[in-house]
Amino acid sequence: MANQAAVAAFFLFALAVFSNFELSASSLVSGKVSCLDCHRDFDFSGIKVLLKCDGEKKQITAMAASDGSFRSALPTADKKGSINCLAKLLGGPEQLYAHKHHLVSELVKSKHDSKVLTTSNPLAFSLSCPKPTRDDVGNMIGDSKTINFPGAGGFGFPPASFFPFLPIIGIP
Repeated sequence: MANQAAVAAFFLFALAVFSNFELSASSLVSGKVSCLDCHRDFDFSGIKVLLKCDGEKKQITAMAASDGSFRSALPTADKKGSINCLAKLLGGPEQLYAHKHHLVSELVKSKHDSKVLTTSNPLAFSLSCPKPTRDDVGNMIGDSKTINFPGAGGFGFPPASFFPFLPIIGIP
């Protein structure tokens, strides 16, 4: 009789524990980080990649291996089969430079395995600051532009258009 009570108690305990678990779908993410101006034997370890899906509050950070590959399990709120996930190059032990289109990539299903997600375009960076191209010359930080102020008014005072109100010069 004691054995039956122990088995029943264990069964109820197991039922209570497993009833609170919510089954969540997770996908394996596999990708690679590349360097545009590094030497052939460059060690990619320490480079971080942020993985985030729509509808998920939790963000996952994956670390690249020495060859630049990264793998991680990504929880997805995949109810309808649509996946809206992104991978973003965060940085590493050294200063990294990247263009916008090499910094973020959408995650898509792999051609080889439908259970694995991979990056749609390569995540790439440079170790040295890239030289500006013709298209980037106007968008550089620190680009100086002159501002044409109207000339000074009479008697050395600034023109009235500078003030949104009429200043009181003196009160008797």
